[in-house]
Amino acid sequence: MKRGCLLLMMILSGIYFVQAQTPAELTYTVNKEGKIKAIPKYRTYELAIPAYSYKSYTPSSKMDMEMNLQKFVPESRLSLDQRPMDMQVLSDAYRPFFDIYAPMMRAVSPTAFDFRETAIVPINNNVAFFTTGAQYSWPGMGGQTTINPGMIWRRANWTITGGGFAGRFYTPFNPHPGYMAGANLQVRYDVNERIALRTWGQYAFYGEGEGYNPFMLMSPFYNHTSVGGAVEFMLNDNFGIGGGVNYEYNPHRRRMEPQYQLFPVFRSKSIKIGVW
Repeated sequence: MKRGCLLLMMILSGIYFVQAQTPAELTYTVNKEGKIKAIPKYRTYELAIPAYSYKSYTPSSKMDMEMNLQKFVPESRLSLDQRPMDMQVLSDAYRPFFDIYAPMMRAVSPTAFDFRETAIVPINNNVAFFTTGAQYSWPGMGGQTTINPGMIWRRANWTITGGGFAGRFYTPFNPHPGYMAGANLQVRYDVNERIALRTWGQYAFYGEGEGYNPFMLMSPFYNHTSVGGAVEFMLNDNFGIGGGVNYEYNPHRRRMEPQYQLFPVFRSKSIKIGVW
């Protein structure tokens, strides 16, 4: 009896072991000899890995760099230029020539592009043509750009200089550059080596509404309508003194007002300094 129970238990254990080692699905085939063979079917397992687990991966070094950039604060903050538009470095009135270094040069000095050039073309011993171009900038007051073509005639003791001028000016009172033009004439007569007589006249007109611009009207650097004369006395061969009066038109009072002048005169063989 005991032997029968032990044998039954061994048979059941063997069946359970075979079932545990046998795949759940089998394919049965019969060979030529008529024997039945069981061939296991192997399953294909697919791993369902979420897409974000590999597509959103970021190296730790890149994360540290991005965190440092988010914490970065520039030392100097950008600020808008508070000056009038015509005084800014990108204004056409304030920058006559295009240059990639213009903003840098203008930041160093507001008069970086100021110039004065003169070209003289002699016709003969008595006549010559000349052209003068100039640009001046006065921080806080504006500036001007002008061209002055003219002719000079000399004979014996007489010297006559005449021509015109044209250009534009800008001040804090005009949002865009204003235009001006005019003509001038100057006559000089050398009485002798010590005494000289001079007289001059100039007419200037401006763009619409610019006749009431206080910066342009009161500044001595702009062209104004005027007429006057002076006398020069040379005390020696190199130094002298001059005096005269200049009448300048005042548009507010609508009349010519006198301006009295007293100036030194320095003269050498090639250089003369006085009032022009």
